[in-house]
Amino acid sequence: LIGIECKENPWYVFREVIKVPAKSTVENPPLLANRGNIALWWLFFNHITMMLIQPRQTGKSLSTDSLMVNLLCIATLNTAYSLLTKDDSLRTHNVARLKELIGNLPWYLNLRSKKDANNTERITINRLGNTYETNVAQLSPKAALNIGRGMTNAINHIDEIAFISNIDITLPAMLAA
Repeated sequence: LIGIECKENPWYVFREVIKVPAKSTVENPPLLANRGNIALWWLFFNHITMMLIQPRQTGKSLSTDSLMVNLLCIATLNTAYSLLTKDDSLRTHNVARLKELIGNLPWYLNLRSKKDANNTERITINRLGNTYETNVAQLSPKAALNIGRGMTNAINHIDEIAFISNIDITLPAMLAA
C-alpha cells in the first residue's frame, strides 16, 4: 500500500520516504520542505520549465536530487533522464548523491539490483526500465552540438548552467531534440 501511495502521490514521497544522508547524526533525517523545494516540485509537476536559484546550503541540490530519485525509482516506467553539467567532477558528485539517496530508500522501493549500472556516469533501474544518463560540457562547438542533438530524454537536468562551455549551442539543440 505504501508503494501504491508513493506511485500516485509524490508529496508523500518527499514528506515521508526520502531521507537525507546523515552527516553528523545516527539516523537519516527527513527531507525538509522550504519555499524553494516546494516551488521546484510544484512547477515540475505542472510542466513548467524552471531555473532554480537558491542561496547556498538551502537544499537546491537535495531538492532536485529528491525529485530525480522519485522519478527514477518510483514514479515512472521506461523513461530516460539526462544530466548535463560543467565537468566530470560535478558529474561524479551528482551521480554519487543520487546513489546515496537511492540507498536510503526503504528496501521495498529500492529496486536496484546487481544488473544495474554501477559507475560514475550512469544510473539504471532495469526493473522499471529507467535510465539516468550524464553528459559534460564540450569545448568544441561541434561536440557541444552533438551532445544537445543526442539528448532525446523525457527530462533534462542541467547543473551549473552558467558555467557550461558552449551552452548557447548545446541548449537549443537539446530542447529541439
